[in-house]
Amino acid sequence: MDKKKIIAVVVVVLLLGVIAYFFISSETAGTEIPAYVTGEKREIYEWARTPEGSSLLRQIPCYCGCRYEGHMHAANCFWRDDGTFDKHGITCSVCLDIAKKARQMHDSGKGVCEIRKEIDAFYEPNKELATDTPMPEGC
Repeated sequence: MDKKKIIAVVVVVLLLGVIAYFFISSETAGTEIPAYVTGEKREIYEWARTPEGSSLLRQIPCYCGCRYEGHMHAANCFWRDDGTFDKHGITCSVCLDIAKKARQMHDSGKGVCEIRKEIDAFYEPNKELATDTPMPEGC
């Protein structure tokens, strides 16, 4: 084989290895965040499993279409209802954006109703993709 074919085979094998690691690791992660989740994404996952973050995200819809995967609210993009890790939030920019916005607004003192309304308004064009998340009480 010539040099280009060898390089192509090595690249394909490495790519398949990375993909396999990603899927195998996330399936066995359980209640832990896998080591490959780093930086800002890891911070969002950690915040999303705190009582404060989880409670807020359970009252916010996700607008990426993950409702077709059975998600009921933005918290499911990061953690399943049984407390196990969900890899969806790692690669979905919509999920990450919603969680970051919700956290920033919460940290600046905004209440759940204002946060929900702002996120709903921003993602209005994607409303047909929204999870079926009930409006928080009192909103």
